[in-house]
Amino acid sequence: MLLVAAFLATAIAGPLIGVHQLDAASSAQTRLANARSDLDALLRVQLDEEASLRGYVSTHDPAFLDDKPLVTEFDTQAQALETRLQAAGLRDGIATVTDMQVRHATWESDVATPLLNRPNSVDAYAQQQNGKLITDQMSHDSDALRDVIDAASLGVEQSLRRRINATLAISAGLVTLFAIVALWYALGRASAVARLAEGQVLVDALQQTLRVGGQRLAATEIGSAYASATRRALVGGDVLDAWRAGPDYGWFLIADASGKGIEAARHAAFTQYAIRALAADADDPAEVVARFNRLFLDTFVDPSVFVVVFLGTFDARTQTMRYASAGHGTAYVRRGSLIEWLPPTGSIIGIDRDARYETETVPLALGDLVLLATDGLSEARSEDGELLGDDRVAAILREAPTDPQTLCDLLVASADAYSGGVQDDLAILALRVVHEDASVETAFRTLGGTRSS
Repeated sequence: MLLVAAFLATAIAGPLIGVHQLDAASSAQTRLANARSDLDALLRVQLDEEASLRGYVSTHDPAFLDDKPLVTEFDTQAQALETRLQAAGLRDGIATVTDMQVRHATWESDVATPLLNRPNSVDAYAQQQNGKLITDQMSHDSDALRDVIDAASLGVEQSLRRRINATLAISAGLVTLFAIVALWYALGRASAVARLAEGQVLVDALQQTLRVGGQRLAATEIGSAYASATRRALVGGDVLDAWRAGPDYGWFLIADASGKGIEAARHAAFTQYAIRALAADADDPAEVVARFNRLFLDTFVDPSVFVVVFLGTFDARTQTMRYASAGHGTAYVRRGSLIEWLPPTGSIIGIDRDARYETETVPLALGDLVLLATDGLSEARSEDGELLGDDRVAAILREAPTDPQTLCDLLVASADAYSGGVQDDLAILALRVVHEDASVETAFRTLGGTRSS
């Protein structure tokens, strides 16, 4: 009778112990997830403030500025994060948050305040570059703290696994009933693996969604390249595309959505298909970009989400390019050894619903080459923290081969060699004017390939 009671007690205690361990692990993981969310929010505050400052310096439009004091919002979010870290038992991480506060204060005093007071200063560009460096340092701090949080999360998971295995080993030796509990745990693990596989299928589907083959425009040769900085999912926020709207007329697009990974890829896919749809009944790039800006703001309510866009058309009959640029900086025309910069014609997408955009007209001759690249190229950073920069990009373009695909491959290799590996999503599109019969291809290799296409 006592033996039966012991078996019954073990049978009851085993599941209760397992439930308690699961509850404890769930609570710990919830605290860590909250800390991770607050860390992301803290970095978004800095990115939002930097984006607003850039918009103001570029346009002198006070609508880019927020009435709230910069330090107050950042420090409030930092204090909330410190409280989360304390609750999660990660007291060492508070020092990293303090470092981010110090960097933010430096950014405000050395970058934001001078630029707000003197946006036309001769030092404005250097101050913005310094601000970008400070923000990158804060991103590194954020990555380091995220690694600490992820390590703590992994520790909780491993500790839970060890405790459950010990509970199973003891209980399975005393009562057969506990084998059912062990089987329940095994089935739960199998279910988790199945959900993980489903998630991977979703990622693969998203990759295929983004990699829509573009068309070669009439009287052109086109090259493209794409590289993603995201290690956990081979998707990113950059998109490029080209398509014909008639025998002699077509559109081409490059865009860079904020952030990285699956969320950025979702915004990039929306950008690609929305612009294609809007351009179907239009011929003015500025009109399409303005309509897309309003659609984007109506669709995504998160103020930290934005997109940089360059949308162009090419008419083979007149050899004329027309374009509208929503804050896109790396855009050039190469005419022989001469390099011409194509400046933005409006602010980035997702900031101001009433933003105005202009269409610029650029005549092109046979052999002229248009190069577009997202900021993953010009902002590739060396081990010393120095950016590749637009001047180096222009120098590479001046001396590079004129074949568009060879040029794209060379630029990706140059960014890799300079920075020791892709650090930010990178997309490149090159278009050269040729005789219509110079190429028999009707399409170019898949735009949006993982490396180069």
